[in-house]
Amino acid sequence: MTSIILALLIGSCEFPMDATGSLSGYSFFQQDEAHFVYGRIHNTTRILRCGRFSTLVGMDFTTYMGKNLNNPEMKFNIYGGHWNLSLELQWAFSEMLLARLYTDHECFHNIDMPDTSSEYMNNVKLGVAWEEGPAWAPVDGAVALLPVRWPSGWFSVGTYLPKGASFQKGHDFRWSYHLGLDVPLAEWRSLRAGSRYDWDVFFTESRDGSSRHRLEVYTGYRAGERSWFELFYAAWPRDTQPFRRLNGRTCWGIRFTW
Repeated sequence: MTSIILALLIGSCEFPMDATGSLSGYSFFQQDEAHFVYGRIHNTTRILRCGRFSTLVGMDFTTYMGKNLNNPEMKFNIYGGHWNLSLELQWAFSEMLLARLYTDHECFHNIDMPDTSSEYMNNVKLGVAWEEGPAWAPVDGAVALLPVRWPSGWFSVGTYLPKGASFQKGHDFRWSYHLGLDVPLAEWRSLRAGSRYDWDVFFTESRDGSSRHRLEVYTGYRAGERSWFELFYAAWPRDTQPFRRLNGRTCWGIRFTW
């Protein structure tokens, strides 16, 4: 009986190995030794799907370039880096609504320095994600405006467990909340314009809090069924995070998504 159930379960599973992600580069308007051109790549791969259940793995990596005011040549910050590795369990309530249970290993490394791991954190997060809705019946060839679809987004609550130097270093975070929204504002044929908002807030053992708010406006061209080329302008109107603080910074950039 057990072998029959196992055979039925395996028979309903697949290994799609489909990936979503982006590659972007952005340049700051306020340039200094630590902020000139940054680059980011992130990718999430679905490795297993059994009916409504999926397992995914992800990677997110940001590199830093600064500008030396005494030497205008671009400088690569060899001892700056931000890595994030994730493992996610996902349940699809429908084609548009997902439940997520995942863990992040997030770290900031100091390459070629005596202490190479300046800060790192491990956490467990529970949340939901929702896909954008269908277009609200724009006329073919016409411009659809404000907004054209139900926004896509996600929300998560995280806890930083387990404790101890093997799992946490350089922070005393206890809880965190995370929100991401993508609001399409206009569409015309293969072109789209919209805005994004990302919000992260962290609470420590002493109940002190810090937060990061990122606003973006973008325009994109659909290069394929799921691939886009985007130009964007982004700002961090408030950022009190202890790591890589970007409070008041603004930038422009390009992005390829798949």
